[in-house]
Amino acid sequence: GYKFISVALYVCCCGNPNSWSSLELEKVAFSAALGLPAGLRGPIGSETTIVYKNVLTNVGNAYNPATGIFTAPFKGVYYIRFTGSVYDNKSSNMGVNLYKNGHHLMHLGENGFDGVAKHASSGVTIELVRGDQVYTRLPANYVLWDDSYFRTSFSGFFLFPM
Repeated sequence: GYKFISVALYVCCCGNPNSWSSLELEKVAFSAALGLPAGLRGPIGSETTIVYKNVLTNVGNAYNPATGIFTAPFKGVYYIRFTGSVYDNKSSNMGVNLYKNGHHLMHLGENGFDGVAKHASSGVTIELVRGDQVYTRLPANYVLWDDSYFRTSFSGFFLFPM
């Protein structure tokens, strides 16, 4: 079976989420997956925000499972990871786009026309300020696949303040 481990790093914050002291301890870490029902998502004719409703970890409640959006609670450096999979598909490519505040940051893609199961994953260390939003989108005419093994996922955690 699979074992999911989420890491939370601890930092100190006081009053203003953009200034740091040793008075209050803050934690931020999230992991969420598409999950069931098993099968393909897409293709859709336009790019669509991916909503990961199967929340494995949401320490600090910065990930919103209703919208698929992670909102940075304070200024600092975060690590964001996203994974996509495809299975039993001979008509569309697998892909995921990563966005920050409406700006495209990265594309993760894999040829899916051969019907072979594939998984691809990428991550980025990124500087965010309070209120920045990070999310993934399914590119137009691409597909993703998931099941109870949570093969398509979105995760992140806080590294340190800036």
